[in-house]
Amino acid sequence: MLEAAPTAWDVERVRQDFPALHQLVHGKPLVYLDNAATSQKPQAVIDALVRYYS
Repeated sequence: MLEAAPTAWDVERVRQDFPALHQLVHGKPLVYLDNAATSQKPQAVIDALVRYYS
């Protein structure tokens, strides 16, 4: 069985899509640990909602 090679991805690039993660807490970047009850919305979703409701 062949296993796919791990791919590197830019965490900072992903963080840019989520406005909630732009905050500093005690001088450190906010870390969000997701669970089944909540989720963060990427900027593209926020923009679409604003356009829809405007």
